[in-house]
Order: sequence, then structure tokens, then C-alpha cells
Amino acid sequence: MNILRFGIVQYPKKLSMSERIFNKYFQEINIDAVYEGININPNDFDFKIKDILNNYYGLNITVPYKERIFKYLDSATDSAIFLSAINTIHKGIGYNTDWVGFYNSILNENLNKNILVFGAGGATKAILYGLHKIGVDKIILINRTYERAVELKKLFDKKIKIKIEKYEKINTIINDVDIFINTTSLGMFNERLPIKLNKKLSLLYDVVYFHTPLQKEAESLGIKTINGKMMWYYQAIENLKIWNLFDEEKFFKIKL
Repeated sequence: MNILRFGIVQYPKKLSMSERIFNKYFQEINIDAVYEGININPNDFDFKIKDILNNYYGLNITVPYKERIFKYLDSATDSAIFLSAINTIHKGIGYNTDWVGFYNSILNENLNKNILVFGAGGATKAILYGLHKIGVDKIILINRTYERAVELKKLFDKKIKIKIEKYEKINTIINDVDIFINTTSLGMFNERLPIKLNKKLSLLYDVVYFHTPLQKEAESLGIKTINGKMMWYYQAIENLKIWNLFDEEKFFKIKL
């Protein structure tokens, strides 16, 4: 039997959590498979991507290729098309499992509260889509670049009511909300967000899966904290379902 090949198409080169966890999982379910980093320079992407698609059973796609991959696939799901981002591929079909990962990681929380979302990038789109699917009908959005927040508001105009506030007001606004969601990568390299948390918050959600200064501050104040590991975890489950390889009991044995 030929080895099943999986990988993550990325640039620049980095060791992702996906490589570590999926390879452990393949050993656990006793299949001859490998998951590897596929590092492509942007200048070479158009020359190499077709061969990669032909030689891998399943793929993940990360920045800067989540949009660029569309034209090389046979089709894409509605959510991937709406979000203009594909992060999972199987049999020529593109999926977006980012929003599913967020959705399942926060599904059991009480979201009938005032929510502040910080950021306006690709991850923010997935978070807003997930909130919409859960049934949240309004949020406050703040981004360092006001114009990008306006673009996001237009995209979600018929799905969720978005009130945009200026970046300079973030420390005032945060005092009047119950849930704060950071969708930016700030904190990945131990940076501090330009905000001061308060004990009134009932939940901090940070998409970064390292233990950031923001998460540490929230924990010190007794605020419930969910970080990006949970989003990745549920996203990984969705990936394995798409690849027809999910075994719930065995996956839950793997430690993040």
C-alpha cells in the first residue's frame, strides 16, 4: 500500500502544530501516512502547486495562499467562497474549517452579551462567520486600520450587525463589554496588546495558541480564557472528517 501523504502549504518555513499532532494521530490509528510542511516561495507557487495537489491525499493551506489556491481547484464550499479563504483540500474541493474550529470551541459559551472583536484580517472573517452561525446578531469591531473594519462590515452586512469604533477608544469600549475576542496575531512573540483588561469581562478569546501576555493577564483577573489551541483542535477534527480519517476515541488521546 502506498503511503498517504498530507501536508500544509506555507511560507515561510515553520514547524506547525499540525505536523506534530497529525503525525502522532496517524501512528495512533496505525495507518501508513505522513504529514509534512510544504514550503513554497511565492514566486514558485504557480509552477509547483499542481504537482502538490496531484501527489497529496489531503492538504492544509495557510497564509499567504488561502486565496491564491482557488483557481487550481475543481470547486469550493459556500463558506470558503464567502470568506475568500481555503485552508483544507480533499479531492479537488476547497473547504474553510477555520470558522468551524472557532464555532465548536465557543459553542457552549453564553454569547448573549456585549462582544468586542479586535482585528479585521482573515481570522476575523472566520470568527464573525462563526458568531453568525451560532446566532449572534451584533458585535462591536475595532481595528487599527479603520478602513479595513469598514470593508468587513460591508461583507457581513446581511449576516451580523457590526458597530465600528475607533482604535483610540479601545480602552474605553472594553469597560462596557462582557466578551473580548482578539483575532490578531499580537502576542505570538510575547507582545502586549494596547489594552487594559478588567474583571467585568466574562470571557477572553485569543486566537493565538501560545500563552500570551493577554491570556496571562486575563487569568490573573479570574477571567475565563480560551486560546487558539481549542480553535485549532476543532478545526483539526473537521479536517480529519473531510479526509475520512476521524476516530474520536483515538484523536482525544493525543495531547496538544
